[in-house]
Amino acid sequence: MDLSKIISVAGKPGLYRVVAQGRQAVIAESLIDGKRIPVHASLRVSSLDEISMFTTNEDVPLKDVLEKLYAKNGGKSAADPKGDEGSLWKALGDVLPDMDRDRIYASDLRKLFSWYELLLNSGDLKPTEAQEDGAGQKDDGKQADKSPKKSGERPAKHKASGQKKKPAAAKPAGSKAKSTTVRKSAQRGS
Repeated sequence: MDLSKIISVAGKPGLYRVVAQGRQAVIAESLIDGKRIPVHASLRVSSLDEISMFTTNEDVPLKDVLEKLYAKNGGKSAADPKGDEGSLWKALGDVLPDMDRDRIYASDLRKLFSWYELLLNSGDLKPTEAQEDGAGQKDDGKQADKSPKKSGERPAKHKASGQKKKPAAAKPAGSKAKSTTVRKSAQRGS
């Protein structure tokens, strides 16, 4: 489960998946309806990787709480976020027994379970293959080169059939791009 690309945008309902980086904004796709919106730097954004739940000991990352909810419910729906508070507190207490009830508000509880439902419906809560195997190691598809290296030996991509690399030819002085000045009257908005 990778929640680093899942964000919450202040003032907007639901969760969003970051799909692209623009010049002035991040493009995010809603997990509710799939619509894409620009998320400008002026908006308050929180990544789900950075959020944690209050406990009586150390705070627990939201990712761990969501994983425990997913495992406890067998990949099915948890408590109804619009249901009564007692059932929500009980459902959270089953997976997080040392929660701090004084610092967790009912609105936070409802948001947690609504986010769980959104992530479950979008398929983002499914554990990755490495988590299912219990290996505990992330496999990003890249294989490391495990061939023994001699000290001072360069990587293979820098070797070129025993020849030394030739220095690049000097460019003539006249090939530089010329800078032009723009008069104030030619600028936009003047």
